[in-house]
Amino acid sequence: MKAEIKGSNTMFNDLTRREFIKGAAMSFLAVNMLGILPENAFAADNCTIKTKYGTFNGFVDKNGVKTWLGIPFAQPPVGKLRWRAPQPLKPSNKTFDAKKFGFASMQVVDENEGASVNPQSEDCLTLNIWTRGEGKNKPVMVFIHGGGFQSGGSSDPLYNGSNFVAANDVVLVNFNYRVNVFGFVNFASIDSSYEDSGYLGIKDQVATLKWIKENIGEFGGNPDNITIFGESAGSISCMLLTVTPSAKNLFKKAIPQSANSYMFNTPEYSAEIAAIYMEMGGAKTMSDMMKKTSAELLSLYEKVTTVRIAETEGDYLPTCDGKFMPLDPFKALKNGAARGIKFLTGTTADEWRYWLFYMDNFFEVFRADPKILSPALQKYKGTETPQEIYREWLNWRQDTQENFINFVNQLDWRVGQELAAEYQSNFDDVYYYLFSEQSPVGDFRSCHAVDLPYTFNVGDHIIPNPNQTLVKVIQASWAAFAATGNPNNEFIPHWEKYSADNRQTMELNSNCCVLHKDLNTENLNSLRYVYED
Repeated sequence: MKAEIKGSNTMFNDLTRREFIKGAAMSFLAVNMLGILPENAFAADNCTIKTKYGTFNGFVDKNGVKTWLGIPFAQPPVGKLRWRAPQPLKPSNKTFDAKKFGFASMQVVDENEGASVNPQSEDCLTLNIWTRGEGKNKPVMVFIHGGGFQSGGSSDPLYNGSNFVAANDVVLVNFNYRVNVFGFVNFASIDSSYEDSGYLGIKDQVATLKWIKENIGEFGGNPDNITIFGESAGSISCMLLTVTPSAKNLFKKAIPQSANSYMFNTPEYSAEIAAIYMEMGGAKTMSDMMKKTSAELLSLYEKVTTVRIAETEGDYLPTCDGKFMPLDPFKALKNGAARGIKFLTGTTADEWRYWLFYMDNFFEVFRADPKILSPALQKYKGTETPQEIYREWLNWRQDTQENFINFVNQLDWRVGQELAAEYQSNFDDVYYYLFSEQSPVGDFRSCHAVDLPYTFNVGDHIIPNPNQTLVKVIQASWAAFAATGNPNNEFIPHWEKYSADNRQTMELNSNCCVLHKDLNTENLNSLRYVYED
């Protein structure tokens, strides 16, 4: 059904829908009437903020958005703190210049990952903040970047929060966390004192949220109205954080975009990766690994990924050992571990097509051995082979390349994400979407990450010029959800909740946004056993 505009008197924790939509509409009108504001439009605004951990001097950008960059949220994880849990900052009376991004985490340069071309260091645990005006108690939105837990960072131009904040009255934060061998290799199997090493990046995320909870009020944000959102590895992170005990009460809402908590590693699997690092690095003990420079470890990471080019997509998924995170976070979600957290979640229509950027024959490789690339098939404990699962799903349809691509997109992305939505709908409000806008580039269609240019209103290699109508829809929906726990807004005023009894999916594209019932129920019912058996 197409949504119709209807009012609501429903009250939420912080704002009513009516109050938020009125404010958002006025903000949007003001920005579009005035155009891009001059760089000194808010020169009189206070961009010097004092916190327990220092005073930070920010700046006002060309959109009139107050900006603070490169703020530390933990002690630098260098020297003896390499491969250790993030350590809290010590109180400080110093004044810091917060006008440049901090170092990106150590990673291989990738033309598709904007942060990777920026200066890098192990000293990378910093965050960035965007807001505007002098308002207080604004909704806080915390973005977690993607990159397969191997790359990415907050300085990627795609994740710049300025355009989002110029059109929506929120406080937006993004940040860095440790990736690849520095943040997600389980060396606990080599030396038990490194028990955090398989999920250090997630511990960095919790440390960020604690800093935000403690300090964001100074920047105009409401510490009791925090929403996390993220795409790809950022979406997995969101899902994991919802069931992580140490993250409890640090946020109230989550927007996981394209990926779920079924994508994790067991301690046994990640221990095998650690053993490969020790062997290829010529190391007998962790003391040997600690002696290596950042550059030497990054070079070792490159060597390991070269010999494991097919498996590398899964090698750096967070390790779930039952200590910091549940042994099975997907099952924990089903059992109510995320109770009290509202979800807005979904996928794009053609997720796996993104990997065509890296391999022209990606789907031929996938088909040759599906278990190497498919997270769902890797964990499947039933008796059927991948080929038997595929043939059963075909159900008399022809075995074509197009059908195989549709099958793996369903299996690994759409079915897993919808199952997560179903599970959480038993414990709190869930809103579900399918993003079907297509890229004009190649045959990527609605591939993984195609939604990000519309989230931040920044063009990239997938969507060079995002359709502005769809930008308004996405941003207004995300901001409304962050403010009230409900994505309904002036552009989509009737987005119904998702549940097992009422599978409502909002299809998002620039032609129209349509609410479907049972849009993907047939695929869900035919493949859910792969996750649940």
